[in-house]
Amino acid sequence: MKISFLIHTIYGIGGTIRTTLNLAEEFAEQHEVEIVSVFRHRPVPLFDVDPRITLVPLIHTWKESPAYEKDHPLHLQPAEYFPRNEARYREYSKLTDERVRDHYADSDADVVIGTRPGLAAYVAQFAPASAVLIGQEHMTYNHHKPALRNEMYQHIDALDAYVTVSEGDAAVYRAQMPLPATRVLAISNSVPEPSIEPSTGSGTTIVAAGRLSSEKQYSVLVDAFAKVVAERPEWDLRIYGGGPEKENLRKQIDRLGLYNSVRLMGSVSPIEPEWAKGAVAASTSRHESFGMTLVEAMRCGLPVVSSDCDYGPREILQPGVDGLLVPVSDPDAVARALLTLIDDEPLRRRMSAAAVKNASRFDPGQVAKKYEELFGELRTVSAQRAAVGDFAPVADCVVESGGAVAFSLVAPQAAAVVHEGLKLVCVRSDIRTQERVFPMSGNGTVTIPADAAFTEGVWECFAELPESGRRVRIGARSIDQRGAMSACERARHGEPVHNLVPYATRPQKQLTLRSWVRPIHAEAGDIRVEGKRITVAGELFGAGVMAQDPSLVVRRRGKPAEELTYAGSRQGERGFRFTFPVSGPAGRQIARSESWDLLLKYAPDAAPVKVARVLDDVVEKRPIYEYPVTEVRKSRPWGPLRRVVRKLRSRPAQWVRVRIMYMGTNDLVVNVADAPRK
Repeated sequence: MKISFLIHTIYGIGGTIRTTLNLAEEFAEQHEVEIVSVFRHRPVPLFDVDPRITLVPLIHTWKESPAYEKDHPLHLQPAEYFPRNEARYREYSKLTDERVRDHYADSDADVVIGTRPGLAAYVAQFAPASAVLIGQEHMTYNHHKPALRNEMYQHIDALDAYVTVSEGDAAVYRAQMPLPATRVLAISNSVPEPSIEPSTGSGTTIVAAGRLSSEKQYSVLVDAFAKVVAERPEWDLRIYGGGPEKENLRKQIDRLGLYNSVRLMGSVSPIEPEWAKGAVAASTSRHESFGMTLVEAMRCGLPVVSSDCDYGPREILQPGVDGLLVPVSDPDAVARALLTLIDDEPLRRRMSAAAVKNASRFDPGQVAKKYEELFGELRTVSAQRAAVGDFAPVADCVVESGGAVAFSLVAPQAAAVVHEGLKLVCVRSDIRTQERVFPMSGNGTVTIPADAAFTEGVWECFAELPESGRRVRIGARSIDQRGAMSACERARHGEPVHNLVPYATRPQKQLTLRSWVRPIHAEAGDIRVEGKRITVAGELFGAGVMAQDPSLVVRRRGKPAEELTYAGSRQGERGFRFTFPVSGPAGRQIARSESWDLLLKYAPDAAPVKVARVLDDVVEKRPIYEYPVTEVRKSRPWGPLRRVVRKLRSRPAQWVRVRIMYMGTNDLVVNVADAPRK
């Protein structure tokens, strides 16, 4: 079997690099193994690499290299296939897209493993269809921004498995990003048995190791050690690693007078001989996806005092057996735990022996066996995906006059795919746990009823294949939205304020639904900009009852909060009309650009509701519904005096542009922004 790892770089130092090499070396005992390093930023890796492993660098970024490509024209253009919200997006480019695609186009790999979110996305898009496709999560679900999690959904859905390093994180992924066809499970990182004899726990040194960054909270450890050394002055603390917090830690050590007992040792590789010099290991991280240093210390015979952070430490340590867990960010608790081990040498020795024994479950052989079992289980799924081939469902879509949405799949593009058993699955893009499932008929049609329970938001459309449960985004061929044009009329007849509009995303042309659901809704109608005044008319729908004299609330978005209120008039039973001066929000401008929401106060005892336009066929109003821009002189304290001074100094007057416009949610706002100087 050929196993291919895709990694950002194999030439540096880091937990992902170390655990990838550990696992690759174990696989190399029985399999062909390659590590594809997107970047090569130095001539040779800092870690030793087993000669049985093939290294494949794709782009050379160290200047002395004859193949230096950082200035390659394609590398100066942004990536198209790497997730835009990935932390390393700016380092990727069209060149990385091309190199990864070209490498796997000719690959005979049986298993391809992406070692970070963006590389898992590359694996999903470029790896051979016949291979088992796996993504690894070396951080945590909560570590990533919501925008990246949403962006990754379709890529993770195309994988056979997504592997986290802790069961706690896997549970969060399964709860927040349900993927029926993608198995989400936990397999821990691996740490090999050290080549040196373990510590006996008889020394007087506390050891910590890892990147000197804020999330590791070494400042908490230093504060705790100040309490320890006050009682046990013969003990010392060594911290291994480099990073941005080094200078802050040095200042803290000097301030506390600990410069004779706390040492910043720098980065050391291999680290095992340094662990073995200690008697106790300490970790005070705020977050840990796993906790490689905890296992390394245990394998070297050190009991560990660790913060009980999400998720790794509590799955690694057995409190009271091979270490102690303490609350996060609590120096007093850390100090008490350290003193417990310092003052009880027999306990320390027992924990030292238990640490060596318990940490053996993280041996690369044990971890590799779990992966090999997973590969075997996933081969069937991979074969099903290969049989499906390039299935790319495309549908025509019609909004019926009553508000129902009818889908009809165009003839399938792969002979292996049969309509029977297919399902339409709609997933809310920002809350992946919200799904709506509709079985398709044998001829590939399905209708979503007008009263289907869709919450307000954007819903992505998938075709779910029978048996495998794999989901594939549906493309859009023809979308007839005419039925959505009568949504306002339906609301006038007493139906709930609900509009479900299909549309095609750009440029991918993927079928998507936009749902609006509002129990009380103020629908914007005609808007007029006349001189320095704006008039807004519309209708109230839903459960609200219009008062004789409604009012308009103009409210600043953000801080400081401020509201302006203008009286309006009722037009018939549901209509409203307001006219207000642009000088109101313009005169209270505090930022270079700010927006003010428009809200209808339809009754004295009712909360105001946003004025918006959602009951028609146009999904995104902003680029289509445009209104004249009004300019007024900027209002500032001592305005007349400022104008005189400007005139004397021949400086141009300052103006403010006021425009009424729709936001992305189709809520109506007034934008106030500084105008370019004339």
